[in-house]
Amino acid sequence: MFTHASKPLIALTLALLAATIAAILAAPESVVALLRGTYGFLTTSLAWLFLLLGVIFAVLAVLAMTTRWGDIRMGGRDAKPEYSTFTWIAMNICNALAAGILIFGTVEWMFYVNTPPFGLEPGSVEAYEYASAYGMFHWGFSAWAFYLIPGLAIGYLYWNKGAASLRMSDLARPLIGSGETFASRLGGFLLDAIVVFGYFAAIMTTVGIGTPVMGEILSDVFGIENSFALKLGVIIVFCTFFTLSASKSIARGMGRISDFNVKLGLAFFAFLLIAGDTGFMLNNTVMSIGTNIREFVRMSFNSDAIGNTGFVQSWTIFYWAWYVAIAFLCANWIARTSYGRTFREIAVSNCIWAPLACWLSFSTLGNYGMGQELFHGLEVSSAINEVGSAGATLMVLQTLPFPKVAALVFLVLVFFNLATSATGSGIALSLYTAKGLGPRDEPDRRLTLFWCVLFLVMPVGILLLERAIPGLNVLSTIQSMITVSSIPVFFVLMTLFIAFIRVIRADIRSGAVTKAVSPSRAWRWTDDALPPEVMKTAPEPAKPEA
Repeated sequence: MFTHASKPLIALTLALLAATIAAILAAPESVVALLRGTYGFLTTSLAWLFLLLGVIFAVLAVLAMTTRWGDIRMGGRDAKPEYSTFTWIAMNICNALAAGILIFGTVEWMFYVNTPPFGLEPGSVEAYEYASAYGMFHWGFSAWAFYLIPGLAIGYLYWNKGAASLRMSDLARPLIGSGETFASRLGGFLLDAIVVFGYFAAIMTTVGIGTPVMGEILSDVFGIENSFALKLGVIIVFCTFFTLSASKSIARGMGRISDFNVKLGLAFFAFLLIAGDTGFMLNNTVMSIGTNIREFVRMSFNSDAIGNTGFVQSWTIFYWAWYVAIAFLCANWIARTSYGRTFREIAVSNCIWAPLACWLSFSTLGNYGMGQELFHGLEVSSAINEVGSAGATLMVLQTLPFPKVAALVFLVLVFFNLATSATGSGIALSLYTAKGLGPRDEPDRRLTLFWCVLFLVMPVGILLLERAIPGLNVLSTIQSMITVSSIPVFFVLMTLFIAFIRVIRADIRSGAVTKAVSPSRAWRWTDDALPPEVMKTAPEPAKPEA
């Protein structure tokens, strides 16, 4: 199993995981206090850093869609895509979304109504209006740009420049050296170690948010106590399922689950639209989109430095830090599955179609619950601090026609969203830690199974914290963990970008970049060239007189 794997990298990961769990078991209160202290510093003193990073990524995403950079094709001008467009888009969306979009799409507006942005009065009309719009912003264009830009950089270095693997130690060779010196080898190893541990932070967030909701629904539908044993059982069953799906090939495992998941999700959203206050849901969606367009710049730069209400620190900075922490997870997946796609196609898929999928969730799940509160007396936003996200989600589902059936369908959606993301994580991590794989080779299935089993560790650690500290705010703890883990990943991202910029500048100077551009577009990369159609119609230059 480990014959063709990086044994030092695996050993370091095991040591870090063991140390984390040991600290949780030995001193849970100290772990939580340390996390919260570090989280407070990062979200206040470094808020400007995360905000500017989001703005820069958004600008780069626009450039990838609208300028000559979008003409670059991963794998070269003759490369052909490996997956159908629908399956490719579905895999990339489901890999990044997981269950977060279903859960936060249902309950996020409730938090914002109670603690609205810009110093608005809690529970006011403006608070409800911004509650819908801000959820779309946090899961919109800028959010997906966090995955897109590193995905493009990794894809170009891997497919077009022939990097030995998807590991940072190979991708960053133009910057850290060929690996022949001790400093180069050590630098590459540390980069890889940070990325691998970031994968576990990502899966911790994904499973830590999703499994409590599954436990709450199972408890309600089947009338069993939502105990520690039930939550642990949910995690074990879930991890067993995605371990089996990860043992299949990418196309059969991720592709089939993603296709089914998207179709079931669309059917459930249509049911919500019909069962809810349809007119209100559509009207509020249109208004929220307008608010996003009107307030995009303000939201993007809002650090709340004067008001210091805590909204930006608890939500916008948390989200941006979350996206940084899982950037390599999603970016590696984008790079691995986007062979034969142009930068423009990838940008449209990730920054147009994916945000629209998120907005669909907020427009149906979120607006359905808000309509129930505003027009039907469901006091859910005032109860969320007591019952938590899982309890609030169940309160909303119980107002639907055939509530038991609706809850089970939602449970299936959460389960498969989690499984899709976890499957992608397992495959991506096994690709990352494998050695000697070709561009289309898949890793040893036993290595993938090994990583999938290890994914149990961090979610169980969260359960242990929750059990050791009664009344622990699990969401707040997860927010703290993911924000803290984003800082080392940030420095790895900067290393990747510097390496990519160095390579692409050299290719532009030498003209090698045109090998990744179709012949009809190659003229855009030559400073003194004109479009072919202009060259055909241009008049002959006048001959000088004798």
